[in-house]
Amino acid sequence: MWFYNLIVRDLKLAFYSSTNFLFAASFLILILILLPFIIDPKVNQFIQIYTGFIWLSIALSILLTIDRVFESDYEDGNLDAIILTQKPLELIVCSKFISHWIANCIPIIVVIPISAILFGININEIINIILNVLAGSTGMVFIGSAVSSLTLGNKRSGIYKSIIVIPLYIPFIIFGANQESVLVLIGLSMFAFIFSLFTTTYSLRLYVE
Repeated sequence: MWFYNLIVRDLKLAFYSSTNFLFAASFLILILILLPFIIDPKVNQFIQIYTGFIWLSIALSILLTIDRVFESDYEDGNLDAIILTQKPLELIVCSKFISHWIANCIPIIVVIPISAILFGININEIINIILNVLAGSTGMVFIGSAVSSLTLGNKRSGIYKSIIVIPLYIPFIIFGANQESVLVLIGLSMFAFIFSLFTTTYSLRLYVE
């Protein structure tokens, strides 16, 4: 029950923050509104360009909210209270993963079919795009959360987080643009989960000590 409550708490904080649930979706919508002015939706490679904008929106949405994973709780002292509950750190970290993914990726996934239909993209391509986003966005959240924990308490870590995270997102963006790479994205996300879970729990243990 406490695991569920922790996820709900983080989602409420995300909703009432300056970059709430609507931030990610509105960011993508604004990009898609401008897209027809840049390129004709009837060109052959429009689907690749459309998919690329979706992955860039996901990456930027996670990057711009990466401090919210642990830094906000660290600054107001709630991180100490959460850790002192003596619940397994792995479960605490997983709750952070889940809440951050829901807050930043679910709004984009909701917008994808609506915007894709408006641009005349067929159902099969829409399904492939959504499957790729579901498979790859989780791994991107894992990586972002791990980097956030590594730089916990560092007041000048903003630029360093971007420098570390962006190169790690490149494989997800490359394979995400290919509609037949869902299995590769699942593999990347599984690897990112194992790496991030170990890295994040280790960082939090160092913080406690």
